Amino acid sequence: MGVVALRRRSMDSSNALTSANIRFHLFRTLVLPMLPMLPDAPAQQVPPPVVIGAHGGSGTRVLPRALRLAGFWMGSWVNPRTEDAMSTRFFLQRYFEQAMADEPAQRVELERLFRALIRGHRVRMPDPSSAWGWKNPRSMWVIPFLARLYPGMRFIHLVRDGRDVALSKNLNLLRKHGTWLLGEQSPEADPVRSQLRLWALGNAIAARDGKRLLGDNYLHLSYEALCWAPRETLARMYDHVGQSVSRPMLDRAQQLVVPPSSINAWRNSEHECLHQPNPEISAVLRRFGYSTEGAESV
Repeated sequence: MGVVALRRRSMDSSNALTSANIRFHLFRTLVLPMLPMLPDAPAQQVPPPVVIGAHGGSGTRVLPRALRLAGFWMGSWVNPRTEDAMSTRFFLQRYFEQAMADEPAQRVELERLFRALIRGHRVRMPDPSSAWGWKNPRSMWVIPFLARLYPGMRFIHLVRDGRDVALSKNLNLLRKHGTWLLGEQSPEADPVRSQLRLWALGNAIAARDGKRLLGDNYLHLSYEALCWAPRETLARMYDHVGQSVSRPMLDRAQQLVVPPSSINAWRNSEHECLHQPNPEISAVLRRFGYSTEGAESV
């Protein structure tokens, strides 16, 4: 399927015309038609990207802003509210399940489409050889697909307490792919429970694939640590991507972090699944450093 056909399929969005959606519409109408004409930079001029992924609602938007401060190109066509790269949003809205399934018969075409969209992400990049990357939460689900395209990429996996994430109003992944991922006919019937299951499933997959395929190029960061110890956490991120930053730069970066009042909101929730998660979810919570206080349902 070519880029022109992709444009036709993109017009089915029923979202309200927020500023983010208007910007996405401009990306589709202004950038996508240019993709066949955009030259691909020689491979030796394109360093491996830095990719940021997480479950939606985990607070990732501060990370690309901090990387921009350090000189990383994170794209000019991004959602101004979430910092998601429009190009990867376009791809993953349409081909998330295919990219995650990673079937050999579809690889060539999917990789061609993704590379074309990344050319759109890198359009107007002043120096094609400089450090670059993108942020899209769903990237954490498709690490094998991305690792094959960019073997040397560095992946930043931000994890927030799944019990808080389950209360998020960001149900995009659940609505689009919840049935496919969870194997349930109506996952939205109990969105808090389903969100918690998606959080556990996706983060476990990302950690497994990241460590197996990327090794030291995979980094797990805690959202709570980012909020309560921003300087130290951002310093870890900069070190991971090989970026030396000055003290004034680190001062500026940590000012980007504003801890929300919703941290630990799950403790005041009446949802039993958050206070008594099942053994599988409890195991994932503990894996990422969250206490389950010994309460588990049978």
